[in-house]
Amino acid sequence: MKLSWSFLFSSLLACSAASPKAGLVYVYDPDTPATSQQSPSVSPETARLILAQRLGLSQFHSIKDASDELIGQLNAFGGRQQRPFGVDNIRNKAQALIWIEDVDDASTIVKDQAQYSAAFYVADPPSSSVNENLIKNMILQAESLAQKSDPQALSYNAGLVVDNLLGRFSHVETYNDYLSVFRADKTVPLPDLSNSLAQLIASSKDLGSEGFAITVVFMPPSSHHSKRALNAYGTYDLPSTLAARRENVEALLSESTAQPSPAPQNFTPLTSEKFAALQSDDPVLGILPTCFDSQEACQKQTHSCSGHGDCALLRKGQKGSDATVTDCYGCKCNATVIEVGNGGKKTTVWGGPACQKKDVSVPFFLLLGSGVGITFLITFGIGMLYSIGNEELPSVIGAGVSGPVRK
Repeated sequence: MKLSWSFLFSSLLACSAASPKAGLVYVYDPDTPATSQQSPSVSPETARLILAQRLGLSQFHSIKDASDELIGQLNAFGGRQQRPFGVDNIRNKAQALIWIEDVDDASTIVKDQAQYSAAFYVADPPSSSVNENLIKNMILQAESLAQKSDPQALSYNAGLVVDNLLGRFSHVETYNDYLSVFRADKTVPLPDLSNSLAQLIASSKDLGSEGFAITVVFMPPSSHHSKRALNAYGTYDLPSTLAARRENVEALLSESTAQPSPAPQNFTPLTSEKFAALQSDDPVLGILPTCFDSQEACQKQTHSCSGHGDCALLRKGQKGSDATVTDCYGCKCNATVIEVGNGGKKTTVWGGPACQKKDVSVPFFLLLGSGVGITFLITFGIGMLYSIGNEELPSVIGAGVSGPVRK
């Protein structure tokens, strides 16, 4: 009997040791003091709803049978509430999403938790591939929104600050001029990243009420316990088209809003490279070369292949001082699949040197072939009818209808 109890106790210890670690999310909002309450644990579905509300994407994420606990969590971690009567036009709408994978202990990066407004855990965190899919879908949702009014260029300056502090670790993308996304893993130098995150929070605090919201997500290493289903975060809607449906928002200019806001203390002059990176959501114009000297040049000049592909090595160059062929980097376009009603799917194929053009060759040739075929059939039918009408009647029929013989 003692052996049975000892075996059961050891089994429980083994199960607890094998349980997956939880993800950790830190949030910072201007004008929101840090809270001392204990960080709650939420499900991946609730975490998705919180992130969607913080990033301004709530219209794509519906809530069914919401409990009081869920509503309280959305109010606590969902960010600043929208102000009525258009007062939000003079407030910074920039959002910074920092997503770091494969982190065993977030305390090695976040030294001072009091800098943040609040924090919460994500129980049973999904795998890194599922997380990547969620980030891509939220980027698509952000790109489809109408462009936000920014008369004082507050969001523009915030994107420069994020790129200035985190761009040396990994590429920082800015979507729809308000959402800056930084993705990395534990391969980046964690002490340097910790200092940069602290400087990022301090930069937003220095702006006071004009600061920008920051969301930092730490995900543990994926294991066989991690949820690998595509719907681990629940279901949500995607925009009907990948093209950004931006509308020009007219804002009234007054003496108080006509002057741009002062730049932060660590503001650096805008260079051509940063300008190209910040304008990555705009369509690629002009004639682009099919080959680029480096992957970085390909990403900047094609705006990361317009979000429809990846820059890769197309042709390996020769080595040596007398080499005449250099490395050729270009865009490898990926087809986009969008779920439509009744479980259907719509596939869009992209082409062009920057994957900026829809490949309509198959529908074009199908329509052209059908048009040529129908035109041939109509022409053939009309010609057949015309040839039948010109034929002479047989002699037997002609004899029967001839007039009487004159005597």
